[in-house]
Amino acid sequence: MEHLPDLDSLFQTAGIDDPYMQSLMIKYANEIFNENKKFNLTGHKTLLNIVENLFINSLLPVKNLNVPRGTLFADIGTGAGIPGIPLAIKYSESKGVLFDSNHKKIDFINRASKRLGIRNVAAIVGRVEELGREENYRDSFDMVFTRAMSDIYTATELGAPLLKINGLLFLFSNDKKELGDYIVEHLNNLGLSIENLSSISYNAEMIIFRKTKETDAKYPRRISVINRMAKRCRA
Repeated sequence: MEHLPDLDSLFQTAGIDDPYMQSLMIKYANEIFNENKKFNLTGHKTLLNIVENLFINSLLPVKNLNVPRGTLFADIGTGAGIPGIPLAIKYSESKGVLFDSNHKKIDFINRASKRLGIRNVAAIVGRVEELGREENYRDSFDMVFTRAMSDIYTATELGAPLLKINGLLFLFSNDKKELGDYIVEHLNNLGLSIENLSSISYNAEMIIFRKTKETDAKYPRRISVINRMAKRCRA
């Protein structure tokens, strides 16, 4: 295992003061670091960058988040298991389902989590625009997270169908200038409203949406349609 400086104070800023949790996160970061030598799992090439930029920066925005026992969350476009694995480690009485269309990344997450004894996650290969129509996943999750997966228009359309009524969608972004009239209308069509951040988010690097009504059955649409409509927002 590559040597790391003392990260205790850094983990504590993100609300992780339990030594076992810190150790487990560092071990998973090492799994990413070693796997990255075989194929491009993440653009972060040093172990310290993986811990700081993937783990700490995933936990900081939701430092104040209340996650009751039994909470079911989804991580869409999880990549190397971010933010799903750090969340699963911190909130060990929750259960996470991590989605990605890349077989190699999903295989890595399942192998690494099994090896480290992270038992409250399952990684599923598939396209979210298809999985969001499946009975097993639609209207099923208390929380949905997505980090660096897509623009607001696309991420909300892919995330909303997965949520239960009153569930929360966490988008790791501070690009609130995107929240124009076109997006607000889209949110309404999806059954989403913009949530007050003050009691949930530690800083401004996140936009949170609450599902207030059922998402119309036509969503999510084909990704080609979503992308085409998203471009209109940016035009």
